[in-house]
Amino acid sequence: MKLILKLKWIFVILIITSCKEQNTEKTVSRPINSEEIKNAVKSADEIYVGKEFYSGDELINYTVVKSDEISKNDSLTYSIYKSTNGNGYIFSLEKFMSNQDQELFKIIDLLPFKNYDSQSNNIQVRNEKSGYSVSFLDNGKVLKKWEFESSNKKISNFWDGKYEGNFLRMKEESADPRAFAMIYVDIKNNSAKFKLDSYKEILDKNLLILESDQQHIILYDKEDRNSKFIIKRKQNEFSMTSNLLDETTGNIATYTLNKK
Repeated sequence: MKLILKLKWIFVILIITSCKEQNTEKTVSRPINSEEIKNAVKSADEIYVGKEFYSGDELINYTVVKSDEISKNDSLTYSIYKSTNGNGYIFSLEKFMSNQDQELFKIIDLLPFKNYDSQSNNIQVRNEKSGYSVSFLDNGKVLKKWEFESSNKKISNFWDGKYEGNFLRMKEESADPRAFAMIYVDIKNNSAKFKLDSYKEILDKNLLILESDQQHIILYDKEDRNSKFIIKRKQNEFSMTSNLLDETTGNIATYTLNKK
């Protein structure tokens, strides 16, 4: 009798255990990759190295204390941000990327610091053998220093030369030689000059080099960096686009150039 009673209890315990296992929810885990961790860090903070942003973007955790230009030739700028939760300030070294509808910038380095004073904290730019240096100072003490190779020193002589082209400026007078306009671009010793010579207008511009490689070179007006000239090379053929020419002529066009 006692044996039968023990067997009944064992049977009941087995039934209860089986029901609990059936009602237990299984959890499947998966590894978290490094990209997810990076995205989580970025989303946790609004300011990080490599971030691209527009001049009108709003911030939640920071306010902009100051923003200014460092080097016009290299499109280098900086901003100082104040944390809204009292965690100090951030010095942001930035590069101007483009200006389509809004100015686009990219953060290239950051320096957190505790207290900001407009009289004590300032920027120092010095010429160096290979280019120039930028230092962020606090009462004359260098908190951090960055060294840059001058953009003029980085550009090789690959693009040096004279480029010419022509296009029909006055379509209604196509039979008249004066209806054609001439384009001249002279790149020499890392400086450039642009000239548009037509019956309607004559433009002369001193240009600076923004960037270049063996496939393209980007130039911009020394007086207005929003006016850009892009010359592209395909084998031994050259073509140019320019928002300044588009605005001047009223037409968006690509111009063929010949290198002399």
